[in-house]
Amino acid sequence: MKAKNILLVDDDRDLVQTTKAFLEARGYAVATAHSGVEARDELQRKRPDLAVLDIMMDHDTDGFNLAHAIKNDPTTAGIPVIIVSGFTKELETKTHVFEPMMYRDWPAAKFFEKPVKLGVLADAVAELLAGAEVSLGAPLPADDAQV
Repeated sequence: MKAKNILLVDDDRDLVQTTKAFLEARGYAVATAHSGVEARDELQRKRPDLAVLDIMMDHDTDGFNLAHAIKNDPTTAGIPVIIVSGFTKELETKTHVFEPMMYRDWPAAKFFEKPVKLGVLADAVAELLAGAEVSLGAPLPADDAQV
């Protein structure tokens, strides 16, 4: 069976590489981007089966805007989105930035606060992809590692 494609978007390059390696070890094909702009370019190149996004990248709501763009475009609306972000830790000091987000429909199927255990993220990916075959091949990193 063909590997499911995941788009992983976060400005933390170390987190992206760790998460990418972890998901690839489970049989997924992973494309990466480090901003909303890069992610939009990647979406034009290849439509993923699922997207994992941070919220705060080039600007504080970059990932949230990207998630809404995915959901509002008929060609990408069916792509499940997982948000992995630490933005809730910023709510108190940046209420004016995040408050408008809180009154809109949430554009993600799942939300995880950073850091998230990689095994928990992988379980959510598998759940949303509904039955994707994951090859286990070589020894895998511990499922309790966090990103």
